[in-house]
Amino acid sequence: MTDYDIPWKEIFDKFLKEFLQFCLPDVHDAIDWDQEVENKEQELPKLFPNSLAKGRVADKLFRAKIKGSDQPKWFMIHAEVQVSRESNFSERVFTCFYRILDRFQEPVVCIGVIADSSSNWRPGNWVQGFLGCEVSFSYPIVKLRDYQDKVETLEESSNPFATVILSHLKAQDSSKHLDDRFRYKIELVKSLYQKQWDAESVRNLFRFIDWIIDLPEELELQFKDEVRGIELENQMPYVTSIERLAKLEGKLEGKLEGKLEGELAGRLAGQIQLLQELLGLSVLSNEELQRLSIDEQNQILRDLRGQFPSDKK
Repeated sequence: MTDYDIPWKEIFDKFLKEFLQFCLPDVHDAIDWDQEVENKEQELPKLFPNSLAKGRVADKLFRAKIKGSDQPKWFMIHAEVQVSRESNFSERVFTCFYRILDRFQEPVVCIGVIADSSSNWRPGNWVQGFLGCEVSFSYPIVKLRDYQDKVETLEESSNPFATVILSHLKAQDSSKHLDDRFRYKIELVKSLYQKQWDAESVRNLFRFIDWIIDLPEELELQFKDEVRGIELENQMPYVTSIERLAKLEGKLEGKLEGKLEGELAGRLAGQIQLLQELLGLSVLSNEELQRLSIDEQNQILRDLRGQFPSDKK
């Protein structure tokens, strides 16, 4: 099963401007892009300590300078990807809105990237009222299925985020058809070179495609050979050196290594949960911990151990 969290978070980090430009031009045009857009993802665990929800694969928080305005000068952008239908999604977005507003005391724009496979689920507002007290909240959404009938537009666009959307749609549509999945993946990689993008953009988009359109081992090895051929043909060896692709040749030999890493991750998760219980903290679930890398788990473990009183005098 594909893990969408990592690739979507990376895409927002690399292509926030292109995402807004392609999908929400009004938000894009409100930002002073001459000023650095601040990544505030480190604030999210403090704001939402128990935020893991079904279908919620990525949420990002940014702080951007408002273009041509003295007051207010900055605003917050919260973007969340939702890959499955959830009845209380809009209520949760409202919760994100008021917690971010309370924390930063700056205008907040919450954006829902609705990435489920249906075409009829369209959240975007939440209303609650009782005894004359009423809240009405609306927020912009980007419904990826809306682009299903605009494949040609996506293919022809020079905006990298069009390729992101196209890749996501192809991944969903080919989940049960391996031949199509393999063909789509090759076509998407070829298009990266045809667009004449810079090497960094190609690598970032390749990584996204490689993550969300996963293949069984035998097809993945064929895919590696195809990519080499594409790079030789275009004389642009941009992606064969990236970590995930480079490991494909040794994937059979790496099965044992993967098993050992899995066992290590399991031990680390158990230690983290135990220390959290002893410290009276919210205990991360196995699912949450497994989404982290070994290095990230080790860092959490070191931080938790540092909270215990030292025995040294």
